[in-house]
Amino acid sequence: MEKLDQFIKSNGYIVSVFLSTLIFWSFLFETPPFYFNIVNMIGIIALVSLSACVLIRYENTLYALPPLIGLLFVVNHPSMTFDTTTMIFPIIAILLLLSGFVIHIYRFRPTFTKKTFFVGFLLIALAYVIPLIYTPYQFKAIPVSFIAFIYFALYLFFSNTMKGNLDYLFKIMFAICLLMSFQMAIYLTIGFITNPGLPFYDRLFIGWNRNLGWANVNDICFYIALTFPSFIYFIFKKPKTYALWFTMLIPILIIILSKSRGGMIGFGVAVIGIIYFSIYQGQKMQWKHGLLFLLFLCVFFVINRDIIIIWWRYFNDTTTGNLNEFSSNRLFLYREGWQMFLKYPFFGAGWLSIDIVYQRYFETYGLYQRLFMYHSTIFHTIATMGLFGLFALVVHYTQVFRFMLKDITLEKYLFLIGYLASQIHGLIDNVQFAVPYSVLMVLFLAVFETSQKKTSFQLVNMKYQLIEVSQ
Repeated sequence: MEKLDQFIKSNGYIVSVFLSTLIFWSFLFETPPFYFNIVNMIGIIALVSLSACVLIRYENTLYALPPLIGLLFVVNHPSMTFDTTTMIFPIIAILLLLSGFVIHIYRFRPTFTKKTFFVGFLLIALAYVIPLIYTPYQFKAIPVSFIAFIYFALYLFFSNTMKGNLDYLFKIMFAICLLMSFQMAIYLTIGFITNPGLPFYDRLFIGWNRNLGWANVNDICFYIALTFPSFIYFIFKKPKTYALWFTMLIPILIIILSKSRGGMIGFGVAVIGIIYFSIYQGQKMQWKHGLLFLLFLCVFFVINRDIIIIWWRYFNDTTTGNLNEFSSNRLFLYREGWQMFLKYPFFGAGWLSIDIVYQRYFETYGLYQRLFMYHSTIFHTIATMGLFGLFALVVHYTQVFRFMLKDITLEKYLFLIGYLASQIHGLIDNVQFAVPYSVLMVLFLAVFETSQKKTSFQLVNMKYQLIEVSQ
């Protein structure tokens, strides 16, 4: 068991979990008569079982994060609906995972107290459920609305049972960034293989005519933007390395090939943030390696300039002069969200108000669209949760920024860069209230809050240096 304990606390454990997640997710084709792909089902149960076992065995719940986060990104069925969650397989998985939390509490008897982000998460949870009081009864509205109480419960649990480690967190963030990149690479590769008649570079962009199961292409992009600054953490930790700089080409190339305009905006913010940070807070070695990497990027895209030409052509083709069409009909959703807010200004029209918009969307455009949200943090908040929801969100943001800006460290800087990048993307997409994003925020903030070692770096002449190196 001692070797097992050493493995659970090692880098190999994180690599193994996220590599397994990628493999289990990659079995994308149906295996009748099962609704889910059979290998994907095995992967989900494996991650659930690992999460439960780690929760049961270890008092420090930090080590449950890799498999729990893997669960957020492993489901690959392209047409998940509410009915899917009532099937026996998801119910078994949920009960098995829940057993891990229950047994952990029974075994270790943690004391639960209010922590830094308690009020913000609680207010958001209340904002989710209050519309149930006065909106028409629908059974599926209950689990959808109460999911924010699950976020709140997760925050309460992990903020009181975890001994955080920021270095461990940034390893997880790095793994998430690569996981997102490789999932998107598989998606693009399938499109490349199934379209042999197109020119080479067009085949790189074509993609596959389906979503990725747990998300669509736009979602992949804002998770990459959120976690991309983790590269800089390890570059500052190992300033002599070249490999980390050149590994950054992977997510950069993925963002471009995704053709996601919102993804380009959010990722662009992250890139600008880390360039600014590296210039003003980095050592000369980081500047030298950074300039070398920029030179490499220039050479790469000059040689492969068709990538930029095709991307620009795609951008121009979508610029029709009609802003609603350019925004993929988002202005229609924003107008509908505004009307919902005017009808229910104080507490919103509830989460299932999007079903009404869904029908109007079909009547207007003659096609069905996978609509779960209003594609904007602001409009979704006021439409579904009203002014109270907006107040709850402001409280949450205030708590996050107040915590991160107090005694700011390199780790907090980098988190804020990714956080702001994803939130800016959220102005035009589903970010803040997406289930994986919400769970990640709970877990990331709990790690920051409970970490005994607040930073591995210190400022020397306004430049960050690894503490062990400078001493």
